[in-house]
Amino acid sequence: MTKSRWAATGLLALAFALGGLVGGVATMAADKDHPRAGPHGGRAAYLAQMRQEFIDQLRLELSLTSDQERAVVNVLDQHQPAMDSLWRVVRTQFDPERQAVRRDIRSVLSDGQQSKYDAFLIKRDSLHRVREGERDQSK
Repeated sequence: MTKSRWAATGLLALAFALGGLVGGVATMAADKDHPRAGPHGGRAAYLAQMRQEFIDQLRLELSLTSDQERAVVNVLDQHQPAMDSLWRVVRTQFDPERQAVRRDIRSVLSDGQQSKYDAFLIKRDSLHRVREGERDQSK
């Protein structure tokens, strides 16, 4: 690969990583004021809310009857265990890639930024573990 291709690839990877970082920060900032945040919110409440929004959107855009809406809920209930199982498999592949992104982001930061980034990740991972724990308890 030529030097310019390596540079372009590096810039693309950096743009991707920074986009993920900015998206994560924006999500965390939005979560602070979102109704799902807080002691009774968390991952389970968030997933329930997302599911209900999906059903509401189908109802509105497709003019579902109440029987159809109940059938959609049953379909979602029926497939949820398989979806959860698939996510667990995908997650084992996703986590190493996330660590690579974090490592690469860290490599472009100054020493002071690295310590702030480490603290940011600790907070983010802690929030994620809480949400995952709440999700597991809701099953």
